[in-house]
Amino acid sequence: MKNKLLIFIFLMLSLVITTFYGDVNSTKESTVLIIPVKGTIDLGLSGFVKRILAESKQEEIKIYIFEIDTFGGRVDAALEICKSIKELKDNVTIAYISGEAWSAGALISLACKDIIMAPGSSIGSAEPRLNMFGSAENATDEKTISAIRAKFKSIAEENNHPQNIAQGMVDKDIELKLVEIKQTKETLTTEEFEELKHKLKKNEFKEIRTVKQKGKLLNLSAKDAKELNLAKEIIEDRNALLKFYNLEGIPIKESHPNWSEILVRFITNPIVSSLLLTLGFLGMIFELKIPGWGLTGTIALICLALFFWGHYLIGLANWIEILIFIAGIILLLAEIFLIPGFGIIGALGITLILLGAFLSLIKHPFQIPKTDIVQALYILTYSLIATFVFTLLIMKFFPHTGIWKKVVLATSEKTQSGYTSAKDLSKYLGRHGKTISILRPSGRAIFGNEILDVITEGDFIDQDKEIQVVSIEGNRIIVKSV
Repeated sequence: MKNKLLIFIFLMLSLVITTFYGDVNSTKESTVLIIPVKGTIDLGLSGFVKRILAESKQEEIKIYIFEIDTFGGRVDAALEICKSIKELKDNVTIAYISGEAWSAGALISLACKDIIMAPGSSIGSAEPRLNMFGSAENATDEKTISAIRAKFKSIAEENNHPQNIAQGMVDKDIELKLVEIKQTKETLTTEEFEELKHKLKKNEFKEIRTVKQKGKLLNLSAKDAKELNLAKEIIEDRNALLKFYNLEGIPIKESHPNWSEILVRFITNPIVSSLLLTLGFLGMIFELKIPGWGLTGTIALICLALFFWGHYLIGLANWIEILIFIAGIILLLAEIFLIPGFGIIGALGITLILLGAFLSLIKHPFQIPKTDIVQALYILTYSLIATFVFTLLIMKFFPHTGIWKKVVLATSEKTQSGYTSAKDLSKYLGRHGKTISILRPSGRAIFGNEILDVITEGDFIDQDKEIQVVSIEGNRIIVKSV
């Protein structure tokens, strides 16, 4: 019996030792993957992170370090990154905040099991905001704030981070206090603290300080985050971080976005998106004014193709939005070239063009957060304003430039220079007439009983409008609107 007991103990010890050394060896052989989360949080960045994490599943990677330095960005992009991190539940995930982890960056940090901060770094300030062209707008509606606050709380709860701290980053109305309860420090809301007073004796708890006053967002330095049990440690740099986790000597793999991901992030930047739409709209307008297919039409096609291609790759635009936009262009061209005047078809074409562009800027057409709607409207509105202003400026000054003279023949074939005309048109100089077709810029007009081909100085003139002949250039009758 004694021998059997000794054999059993020996086998158990062997199993424990084998298991222990097996774990150590597997850890040493595993690779540490470092993923940068820097700059604006957008759908291009979330696509990059998802790709890297999907590829890493084919490798022996057990430890993921997310190096975070961002002022925030799109909430939907941050949620996609958080979802991808959540799928790494059997791995060690570390958020190393080297600079700022604000707004969406704070949410990504909370999705990791450990939060490590560098000296001088900060985390917090996660109220929903719209950042457009250097300005910011608060999303103050309770529905949006409540939804994001709940998401911060649930993600913090999943990874054993202080839930009240997470909520305080989003909601200004929450007041937080640091309290010592039986030698343990906890961060409580004012309501929780009042309840505590009635449950415990006065000598069993102590209020240390107010962490967050009502009416302000919570933003924590590295020192404050460690004191409040949000940050596990304050560590100087990556090498010190690897030493802290006993990862020295383990293979390190760094991930970087490829050229196409960098290009897509650039194209889908709100400022660049607005610029591409503006150039696309301007190109279409001037291509209609210049006979034949030229440079402006090519530029318009390239800009619009880049706009839809970028938004298609990050999951904003799909074929429905693209087809809506193309249908709008077809209707507008039909109104201009096939149907006299401007009516329902033209208005519907313009509406479809704007609708296609707008839908390509939002991710969920039937569940649209206020921030997404306002940002999409900003981009579209700025594009239309810029298009209108540049069109007026170009039409005012461009016809007098050398480039316009190269595009539109402006040389006068005068009799003094040896040119002859089959018909002397000088008698029409100064005469008034009426357009019988739209001049864009060429068309037909009637002078008395005579119908003549005329051309404007570059402007569009609608049908049935009074005009005057301002100059004769060879066989060309140049007119302007009266």
